[in-house]
Amino acid sequence: MQGLKKYKIDYSGEALYVENIKWNDKGLVVELENDNCEIIKLVFENTVYLYINTAESYKPEFWIENPEDYYPFLYSEESEKIRELKVKAKQIENEKIIHFAIVGVDNIVEVLTSDFPRVHLK
Repeated sequence: MQGLKKYKIDYSGEALYVENIKWNDKGLVVELENDNCEIIKLVFENTVYLYINTAESYKPEFWIENPEDYYPFLYSEESEKIRELKVKAKQIENEKIIHFAIVGVDNIVEVLTSDFPRVHLK
């Protein structure tokens, strides 16, 4: 992804595991948990154009060489996936789309959405 930016969420800074991804009446919900059983829920309430859950611990475009640089919540307003989607779905070619990425220990969840998620910390 080009131009990755950090989406600031106040959390412990520990590595996160993707525990659950589901749709409910509020939208797309991504539940994350760390080794201390702290839970973070991200709720994408507005338009979700697509999401991808990649179950792998190594994905080159998200590779972080220095563990101190790990931060799991990233986004870009310009990416190859956004461009591809706009070509395939002409009706949304003028829409603002955010490519949101959640980098977990064993999964990477990418969400193409119209707005940032609401965050719930437990």
